Amino acid sequence: MFSNAKAIALMRDLTNKLQIRFANQGAGLVNTFSQGFSAPDAAGGVWPYILLYNATAGTATGNPVIYIEIAGIDAVSKDIFGNDTDAYAPHKLLFGYELGAAGNETWAAHSDIVTAEFEAIKTGVAFTLVEVANGAGVTAATVSAATPVTTIDELYWPTKLV
Repeated sequence: MFSNAKAIALMRDLTNKLQIRFANQGAGLVNTFSQGFSAPDAAGGVWPYILLYNATAGTATGNPVIYIEIAGIDAVSKDIFGNDTDAYAPHKLLFGYELGAAGNETWAAHSDIVTAEFEAIKTGVAFTLVEVANGAGVTAATVSAATPVTTIDELYWPTKLV
């Protein structure tokens, strides 16, 4: 059983902040967004995401696109039937973008990536960074399928018995 109400509320607030941060940016920079929901995860959870991109360039491969998803996190405890449960809060943040042609740079400007990370990181206790291979494009499916560069949890998360 899961509830995505908290994730949707966090995403709404994050989207509002990013709209202000990225308003009136020019060519080659992130200046608009689209929203959606992920495919159901193993527990049946469907989580909100946003694609940040340049309105002129679009979301095609090789363009500046940033993916942010806010999802529930395993509560570590089980329900009365022994099934995994998702915590209502805190949440995990999945953050992704496409690498450039040389493989060591990104299509999205570093200033846009850092700005989006700065606002997004405040939403939960776990952060996963994904760099999508050049030519794959940034979508919910490619970000979910890619190997994370790093996953970081809060040091002091009470339900993890740290």
